[in-house]
Amino acid sequence: MFERKYEIEKFNGSNNFVLWSIKMRTLLIMFGQDSENELPIIMKASERVELMEKAKSIILLNLTDEVLIEVTEEKNAATL
Repeated sequence: MFERKYEIEKFNGSNNFVLWSIKMRTLLIMFGQDSENELPIIMKASERVELMEKAKSIILLNLTDEVLIEVTEEKNAATL
């Protein structure tokens, strides 16, 4: 079995945010990290934290350095 690599253009502040956010949400869903959906009630707190950290990491990796430096203080994926 092979692993497929999916890439989207990093958000740089001047490209279309709406299109980028649609692609970003799709990417998060593909990796099971869509933080917008409600998390299962039976999920352990540690699992929730891990899920949110993974979602945040995916988003951060899809920002240019110029945008990344502006959002470094954000605490979670939802505020990004």
